[in-house]
Amino acid sequence: MRVPAAILSCCLVAPFLAAAADQGRAVPAPVVHYYAAGLESPLLELRRGSMLLDACADRLKRVCSNQQRTLAANSRTLNLLDELTLFPQRPAEDVAAGITKARELKERTTATGDALWREATAYDRLLLARYGATLRACPDEAAAAQRASLDELIRLNLTGFQALAGDELARATDEITRSESAIATGLQRGPAEDCVAARDLGEYLMQLMYAKLQRWSGEDTFVANESPSFDFRQPVKPKVVEPPTLDVSRAIAGNFVSVVATELQIAAHPESESRIKAIADEIEAQNSFQ
Repeated sequence: MRVPAAILSCCLVAPFLAAAADQGRAVPAPVVHYYAAGLESPLLELRRGSMLLDACADRLKRVCSNQQRTLAANSRTLNLLDELTLFPQRPAEDVAAGITKARELKERTTATGDALWREATAYDRLLLARYGATLRACPDEAAAAQRASLDELIRLNLTGFQALAGDELARATDEITRSESAIATGLQRGPAEDCVAARDLGEYLMQLMYAKLQRWSGEDTFVANESPSFDFRQPVKPKVVEPPTLDVSRAIAGNFVSVVATELQIAAHPESESRIKAIADEIEAQNSFQ
């Protein structure tokens, strides 16, 4: 059974929660907000899609398919998003207003999915630039190897995940480079310890980024419960690989923003970990039966 992106968006959270706990990170609040800025936009679109699906359990029941009604009856995505108190934003509009036909629901869902893709890929570029800025502003002895690995992640994201080429690829690459340079200047004006903490947390987030992009790396089949294998000192060599479909890419986009948001939530508020993990475990168990 094909699971919509709104449901898939939470499937990768649980495996990474244990990894975050093992890190034992004490992350300064400014560092958490450094990476959190911009995530509210894709999370809002993820929330809109989840609200549309949940409406299939009641007010939109008549225009939804049997599959949608079943998924809505068991959905916990909004419960998980509600735990992310770093991101309190809510849609100003009633996302299901005016929908009376299945065609209208499909159009609204498609529009929300398109918006999620745009906002999620925009955040990817910000995240890559922010980590790159730490390598400029507060490099350590491994900076050269980390830069090579980051450049490979940028390549995989832009040419693989985002499927950019030609002028679009050149513009996106230039955007990341210019953003990185400007952000690094700001980091250099701030506390050195915050820069180092941002670099360390950024390396962890790049591990998650590689887990997201592994399907484009040419490595063996991705296994969700395995730890990411990307070594920032030994970047993998590109291989020819059959790219996933756009539907898969869009589902992965939703996965990633929820994973990063969850990690940042736990870094800022460790006391929320048990609640988030309980909900994520329920979602993972539910998806294992679909």
